[in-house]
Amino acid sequence: MTAEEPISFIDYWDAVDEAMLRLFAIDTTAVGIGPDLIAAALEVGRTPEDFAIWSGEKYGLKIIAGGRL
Repeated sequence: MTAEEPISFIDYWDAVDEAMLRLFAIDTTAVGIGPDLIAAALEVGRTPEDFAIWSGEKYGLKIIAGGRL
């Protein structure tokens, strides 16, 4: 993904889930993050990793051992 190529909503959501699983060992569905919040993050240009970190902080998740930013 580059800055010039728009990412589809599904690809963005998949990337957020990958980041959430890598950092917190939980995905957006298990946390209860809905599509509206994910779509809003995509619309304002947040990276999947940034959104995952923000979500983890919002929901009080701890980065797992070996989780990397």
